[in-house]
Amino acid sequence: MAEEKTGLGNPVDVMYLIHKALRAEAIRVETLARELGPGDSLQRFKLAFNTWVTALVYHADQEDRYMTGPLKKSIESGLAGAGRGPGAQEVIGSGLTDEIKSAVVAQEDELHGELVDTIEDVLTVLNDEIGKTSLITRTKQHLYSQVVALRIAQEDHLDTEEALIVPIAREQLSQCQQMEMARAMLIDAEAQDPRWPVEWIARDLPAHERKLIADLETRLQVMPAAAD
Repeated sequence: MAEEKTGLGNPVDVMYLIHKALRAEAIRVETLARELGPGDSLQRFKLAFNTWVTALVYHADQEDRYMTGPLKKSIESGLAGAGRGPGAQEVIGSGLTDEIKSAVVAQEDELHGELVDTIEDVLTVLNDEIGKTSLITRTKQHLYSQVVALRIAQEDHLDTEEALIVPIAREQLSQCQQMEMARAMLIDAEAQDPRWPVEWIARDLPAHERKLIADLETRLQVMPAAAD
């Protein structure tokens, strides 16, 4: 989805801006792969690919911990609610029953696994080329096809999140949980430069969307950190 955001109604809506940055990164890397020619160095491509994969893996890891993980617990709690059998699930907001929500979150986990597998495929091609002095046409074609496959896998993942996971998260997660998720997505507390995620996201956004990110970061700065 390429539409511009005019506001963040809920903290979880920051996902749309992160996805925009991931899509821009994917296009950048795919373009570099397509333009590689016989004898070209892989150095520039590898740097761009590493940036994309670092951001993508970080995003997926934080999702698992702060979004899909809490969602599973919330939905499982709903399914286990007293007096609510499979045929009497509460339907709110998204129009999805708890059973359907559970299936959607499970599908999200499967897409995460496919992303990891596809990243490994690209890394295998790159590792095979380390130490070689030039790129041959067959390797270039193989590398490009793997990058396209990764971009498509990422797009499937992002489309599912935007259409289903984010709306479910708005319903199931409290504002506090959503803020914790946003903080994890934007600030890497374990990195030497904790702000690298927010700086990476902002570089591909228009000015008004960069302001949305900056305003959210300001809110996060005055929010006490949750205990692990």
